[in-house]
Amino acid sequence: MSEKQGKPSVVGKKFKLFLAIFLMLLVPIVMDQAEVDREAVRMAGRIAGGIVIALTLYGLFAKVLKTVVLVILALVALVVLVSEGTVEAPRVKNWFASREK
Repeated sequence: MSEKQGKPSVVGKKFKLFLAIFLMLLVPIVMDQAEVDREAVRMAGRIAGGIVIALTLYGLFAKVLKTVVLVILALVALVVLVSEGTVEAPRVKNWFASREK
């Protein structure tokens, strides 16, 4: 008679939160690859880093992301360094150009 009203699984929550974090970190990297204005990439990297840190803290306090926090923090550091111009990311178009030859 009564329908099962289960809670969403922890794996589903973890996957959705990690996907949101991954997509947020992907934005400045894609902007850098598309050779957008350097200041816009820097601002996007700073904003993405801040949002991802907030989402990671939420995941920690909700006990969803307790296992992958170090990986996320390493990705945030890498994205911020690339967006600031400290680290040069390999260009995808150069990689494809060298593979065509």
